[in-house]
Amino acid sequence: MPKWTILHLVRYPPFDDKRLHAKEVPIFEKIIETNVRDEELQNTLPPYTIKSEEGWIIERKIINAEGEEFKQNTACRKEHRPFVQLIEKQRKGWYILPNRLHGYARQMINIAVIFLLSTLVYLFLEPLLSAMGVPSFGTNSMQIGLLDYPILSVIVVPILMLPIVLRLIANFVDLKRQQDFFRKPISQPIISFDADIVSGKALSGTIKLPEKMDDWKSMSAHWHVGTLPPAREALIEISESEEGAQPPVGLSTALPHHWESGLDDGTAGGEDSPIERKDIQGGVFLRPMRFSEEGGESKIGDDGSFSIDPPQKVWPGTVNSPLHRIHWEFILKIKRHNKMPLLWVCPVFVEFPDEICELTDLSLNDPRTEQFYIGRR
Repeated sequence: MPKWTILHLVRYPPFDDKRLHAKEVPIFEKIIETNVRDEELQNTLPPYTIKSEEGWIIERKIINAEGEEFKQNTACRKEHRPFVQLIEKQRKGWYILPNRLHGYARQMINIAVIFLLSTLVYLFLEPLLSAMGVPSFGTNSMQIGLLDYPILSVIVVPILMLPIVLRLIANFVDLKRQQDFFRKPISQPIISFDADIVSGKALSGTIKLPEKMDDWKSMSAHWHVGTLPPAREALIEISESEEGAQPPVGLSTALPHHWESGLDDGTAGGEDSPIERKDIQGGVFLRPMRFSEEGGESKIGDDGSFSIDPPQKVWPGTVNSPLHRIHWEFILKIKRHNKMPLLWVCPVFVEFPDEICELTDLSLNDPRTEQFYIGRR
C-alpha cells in the first residue's frame, strides 16, 4: 500500500519584491507529515497551489515515494488550529484608513526625483549646448540672501520638497484622527453567520451594533481572502540558519520595534504603514495581503442581515501553519459624514471547497498600506 508525504512549499514575496527575480530565490520546503497511508489522507487538508505571475508561490503537495502527486480532494475540509498571533493582533477589531495624501505624495516622489536629476544633467551640459548655439533656459542666477542660485534650482527644490511636506501633513492628520477615534471607543459588533462558511459559497448572517454614532451615513459588508507572510522563525529554521546570523534571501536582519515578535514579515525594506500610535498593539491601519481577492459587497439591512457573494476565484479554506497562512475575514465598512470610513474586521474560519484549488498568475498587491487602500474609499 503506497505511503504519502505532505509538503508545504513557499517562496513568499518580500516587501520590495521588484528588486528580486522570484525564480532566483530558493523555494522553502517543509515536510509536514510522512508515511501517511491512503485511508489516513482523508484526515488531512487537500492539496492546493497559489502562484503569482513572477513565480512567488505557496503550495501544499501530497506525494508518494515515486514523486506522484495526490490530486484528489479529501474528507477533511476545515483547519483546526487557532488563529496565529498576527491575526489576533493586526487583523481583528476596529481600523481606520490612512489619509489619501500618503499615496499621492509617494507617487509624486518619483516624478520629483526624475525632474531633479534631469535638471542637474541639463545644468551640467548647458555650457556645451551654449557653445553649440543652443539657447539655454533657467541658468541665469537669482540672488537669495547673500548667495546666487540658478533659477532652475529655485523652481526644482520646492517641487522636490512638496512630497515631504505632504507626508508630514498627512501624518499629523492621521495622528489627530487616531486620537479622536480612541477618545470615544466603539463597542464591538455582535455577529452571527447562518451556516458553515465554505469557500466558493455566499456568506450570510446578521450583525448588531450596540451603539451607532450620529455621523454614520451607511454600512456595508464584504469578505476578503488572502495570504499572510510565513513566520520568520519557520523560514530561518528551514534555511538551517540561526537568528542573528546571515538571514536567508528575502529576509532582513532582525529589527527592533515596539510590537511583539511575529507581527511583521521579517523582510523590512521600507515603511509599510503611516505613523501610528505606539500604545496600540498591532497598529490601527489594516495591512494589505500580498495575494488577495475580495468577494462581493452587501448593504446591511435594517434588521442587520447581509448576504455576500464569494470571490470570483475559488480559494483554499483557512490555513494556520507556520509557513502557510491563508486568511479569510469579514469586513464591515462604515461611511461617515466628512470623515474617513471605519473598518471593523472579523477573522473567520472557512472550509475548503469541493474542488482542488489551483490559483496561478495572480497579481501582487503593493505592501504599502496607503497605496493599497488609495482607491477604496
